[in-house]
Amino acid sequence: MQTMRAAVITEKYHLETREIPTPEVSAGEVRIRIAVTGVCGTDLHLYGGHFGAVFPLVPGHEIAGVVDQVGAGVRYLKEGDRVALDPVISCGACHHCRRGMRHHCENYQALGVTRAGGFAEYVIAPESNVYPVGNLDLEVAAFAEPLGCIAWGIKRLQPEPASKALLFGTGPIGLLLMQALLVSGISEITVVEPNAERRALAMQLGAKLALEPGKDLITQLFDLEPYGFDVVTEATGAPAVISQMLQYATPGGKILYYGVAPDDAKVEISPYEVFRRDLTILGSFSLLGTTPIALEWLSSRRVQVKPLITHRLPIEQLKLALEYKDHPGMNGSQKVLIVP
Repeated sequence: MQTMRAAVITEKYHLETREIPTPEVSAGEVRIRIAVTGVCGTDLHLYGGHFGAVFPLVPGHEIAGVVDQVGAGVRYLKEGDRVALDPVISCGACHHCRRGMRHHCENYQALGVTRAGGFAEYVIAPESNVYPVGNLDLEVAAFAEPLGCIAWGIKRLQPEPASKALLFGTGPIGLLLMQALLVSGISEITVVEPNAERRALAMQLGAKLALEPGKDLITQLFDLEPYGFDVVTEATGAPAVISQMLQYATPGGKILYYGVAPDDAKVEISPYEVFRRDLTILGSFSLLGTTPIALEWLSSRRVQVKPLITHRLPIEQLKLALEYKDHPGMNGSQKVLIVP
């Protein structure tokens, strides 16, 4: 029996690098030799036992690699194809799938979340979840999943041409969101971020202004846009940030909650203000047929991802990324890639 190296979460906050059986394809599936998998905040949640995690689990859902084996009935892929993955696997038959919302499938599964994922040497996926990327750098292609999620958020948001936006948080997802907004109709974007290096990177990647949060933030923002911003969004998941977003929106403005807040978090919102100022509040979950948009942004270089990468680690060091706050060498990390 062939085996492969994989990072396995065996229980809450316990990760092991193991030799496990190399998976074999079934009909309609392909096996991918993984080149790179990005570390995501979702992986940290799973490591902590959240998101309904069931162990043992091989996490990792931001995957790019090369097709290694194809199953019976596979029509559009062949061995040697360089690919990126959409990790969401739906049944196609339930109520939500039939109404075109397969990412809310009643039988929802996802690579690296409910099925074995990308922190391994190989992964199995249905052919329909695998996208050829041509000659695109596979490190760049691994961003297709998080950028696909952002593309879905922007489809929900539908920003008006020449809109002005305010974004809280410029970690890796915030910087992807910022760039995607700028290629989707937003003409100017102001960011709020406590970390000086991240503020500088936001400016490098297209922000009009990068402000540090503080007691004079409200004054600074209203000096900049006295009537408020057309779009207010965040990539923090912090309830303290989310609770203050409405005040910065102009009448008729849109608020997008993008970051993942704790599942028990609550914030106060004034329904009267939403009514009086014609505000729209939106959420955005996962991705829905938006991988091609992400790949187009990446291949055209309209969204830059290389500046976000700060660490490339082997599978055996995944724990450093999941426990980055406890490791001085991971200070200042942005996007961490696991390279088998």
